[in-house]
Amino acid sequence: MIVLLTGDDQHAIQSQLNQYKAEIDSQWLTLCYHRFSDGQLDKALSVARTRSLTDGKKLVIVENCHLKQWGDTELETLQQLVQVPDSTILVFVANNVDKRLKVYKHLVKYGKLLEFSLIPPWRYDLIEEAIVSLAARLYTNTTDNAVTAKKIKLLLSEEAVTYLAQAIGNDMTRAASELRKLSIYAQGRKLELAEIQELVPCETQNSLQLAAAMREGKSHQVLQLLDDLLSRSEPLMVIVSTILTQFRTWLWVKSAMVSGVKKDGELAQVCNISNPRRVYYLRQEVANTNINALARAVTMILDLEMSIKRGADGGDLLVVILGVCRLFQVV
Repeated sequence: MIVLLTGDDQHAIQSQLNQYKAEIDSQWLTLCYHRFSDGQLDKALSVARTRSLTDGKKLVIVENCHLKQWGDTELETLQQLVQVPDSTILVFVANNVDKRLKVYKHLVKYGKLLEFSLIPPWRYDLIEEAIVSLAARLYTNTTDNAVTAKKIKLLLSEEAVTYLAQAIGNDMTRAASELRKLSIYAQGRKLELAEIQELVPCETQNSLQLAAAMREGKSHQVLQLLDDLLSRSEPLMVIVSTILTQFRTWLWVKSAMVSGVKKDGELAQVCNISNPRRVYYLRQEVANTNINALARAVTMILDLEMSIKRGADGGDLLVVILGVCRLFQVV
């Protein structure tokens, strides 16, 4: 079996790899479990083509594949895919792929593509569902013997799930880690929200939250979020581009609503929103927002983005962001 795993949800990709690894007899892992870098393609294919000495399955993983850097030489090497036996699970892992490349087309000709994308950070409903699902699959070791580990249900109230979704965001790797910690701490009892808040701090300050705080006119929160983003060396262009995209979307939605567009499907089409389900949330966000303030905000942020693209050091970032924030403050 040949598989191309791609996407930005590293937790889902690792979980898939763990599933493949679980198919290998644990006593033969040394002989049947192999990991290679993208620069070791020749060696990886050589190992993959060789049948397992145990007559069982063999797992060969080629990590961090950069298909754009693979040219005719690598394409020639990949002709060997036809020689990979069914007992071998050959997995190529890539953060993203250009589906126009010959290498990509050759890979999917002989294997299957599995794409794992992160849940959009604004889809708290899906994040909550994912957290509930992860919690249901947790196993807690209740003794010193891992063999006798019991499955203990992590009891989370709706209030707790809502907090965790906001505190963790769409980082499912961190979500799994935090839920495991809570499960060990709880040992089957229901945790109070205050306990969860103490054990799982909110560290999901991101550019989308910054944009939301700006639209709500919350200067103090804006300063905190911006300071957190900059302290984590978040690129200026990423911050500005994200908030510009968000304010443009809000402006489009508000304009469409003012123009009389009522159905979510029509509004999604007019505003070029790929997921119509998002429209419900956008409606709520701009319901009491002034359209003129949104238009002015887009202009200010666009000017800032153009300035940075021309080589400015972003010295006006704070001034512009606070200026936009003031547009939405109630006088």
